[in-house]
Amino acid sequence: MNMDFLLGTSHKIGDFTIDASVGGNRYTVDNNFSSQNVTDFVVRNIYSIANGITKTQNYSISRRQINSIYAFADFGYRNFLYLNLTDRNDYFSVLTPPSSIVANPKNSFNYPSVSASFIFSELLSKVKWLNYGKLRMSYAKVGNANGVGPYESQLTYAIESQLFGGYSVANIAGNGNNPNPYIVPFSISEKEIGLELRTLKSRLNFDIAFYDKRTDDQILPINLSASSGYTGQKVNIAKLKNTGVEVMIDGTPLKNSSFVWNVSLNGSYNTSKVLALNPGQTRQIVTFFNGTGNEFIGYLTYDVGKEMNQLVDYTYLRNAKGEVMLNSAGGLQHSVDFVNYGSANYKWIGGITNTFQYKNLSLLIQVDGKFGGKVFSSTALNGLRSGQSQASLVGRGGVVFDGVLPNGSKNTISVAPQTFYAQYRSQNIGDPFVFSSDFIKLRNITLTYDLTRFMSKNVKFVKGLTLSAFCRNAALLMKHIPTVDPEAFASSSDSRLGYEQHTEPTTRTIGVNLNVKF
Repeated sequence: MNMDFLLGTSHKIGDFTIDASVGGNRYTVDNNFSSQNVTDFVVRNIYSIANGITKTQNYSISRRQINSIYAFADFGYRNFLYLNLTDRNDYFSVLTPPSSIVANPKNSFNYPSVSASFIFSELLSKVKWLNYGKLRMSYAKVGNANGVGPYESQLTYAIESQLFGGYSVANIAGNGNNPNPYIVPFSISEKEIGLELRTLKSRLNFDIAFYDKRTDDQILPINLSASSGYTGQKVNIAKLKNTGVEVMIDGTPLKNSSFVWNVSLNGSYNTSKVLALNPGQTRQIVTFFNGTGNEFIGYLTYDVGKEMNQLVDYTYLRNAKGEVMLNSAGGLQHSVDFVNYGSANYKWIGGITNTFQYKNLSLLIQVDGKFGGKVFSSTALNGLRSGQSQASLVGRGGVVFDGVLPNGSKNTISVAPQTFYAQYRSQNIGDPFVFSSDFIKLRNITLTYDLTRFMSKNVKFVKGLTLSAFCRNAALLMKHIPTVDPEAFASSSDSRLGYEQHTEPTTRTIGVNLNVKF
């Protein structure tokens, strides 16, 4: 079911312009249901297919609904001062605990925003080099219950798939997770200040923004002692911070009657920090990669005081001199404690686009890149231990690793490579498989010819005709991770940041495009 409604008004009073509206946004109800007649039940008065003695299928019902009330008001004064106000109230169905558990259950949360802009160029008409100038400021708060499924805040039951004495028995549903009736949506509040400038007859333009974003009550799963009867629970646990700057510069260095060169540069710099977890807690494991059955090692964690999304694992066991300590058979040993290899988050993201136009022919060249992140490579790990990577060529006749034996002497023991390299996984040592995820790509090359002037003389109904030849993902100019494309990881979900597993080769697209406007 979808529903929208909106009521609005607009008024002009002297120099002021006011727009106001109140409305409710859409809400959805999703049912997944398949049924079959069942009359022979195992447990009396539980009318479900799973409770049938004779059955060939099962069913599930899940409902998720968000109702919202939304209002906004816009104010303008003499075309240079503007104020925008919004307010939104969300009602989350997945956050509705039973009143028997929570005295005053709450599933209603309010999210306001305010933004203002000052177009100061309207007051500087005598400044010839300035074509447009605007200062903007904003504050907004939003919330989300992603990560919480239907009925996860309540205790629910299901019929166990395994029989007991030939009969079905009920169990607590939820895959071992303890329902949390006190969970709330995580909220994100952001402050931003920006400056827009168009100068020199709009041949040199700037857009710069500084932001500070805070995340409160981040929803994360935690482990519980099995003695409690549960193995995990979803809780509001983390407070996070992101700060940064975004810049866009657009310019036309050369322009005459037959040739135009335009350059567009955009980039951003972002730093993050985990401000707090639960009282007394300094680390939260977001994902244990080796625990997901994906043939890998390492952890993704939140560490208080450090950047978000730290890649963590064991390293080599070393003595006080820094020498690698091997076991008596010349094999690897992991460190006592985990080490941080760095954050999976990129710090710098940017690109540059050059467009050269000579009469009706234009050439676009786009280059972009990302910098500052780290990545675990499962391809490097599995290639080494299966003898299929360049790194596995070392020690084909036997690996004599540079380290010391338990008696302190230098290692001279040769270990079969298939045995030695497999120890990186069994010992969970991540050093050889951590890489910088930086890259620079020649993203796009497009050559376009405008044929409009040839058509307009004879075919009046054709208003525009262009022919283009393009190549996307033309070249990977720089990278540090071997074999794979650092941008083409198997998963991009938040719980898989910094994790590369069996990446497929990147596709380069070459084609021709004909664009006709009527």
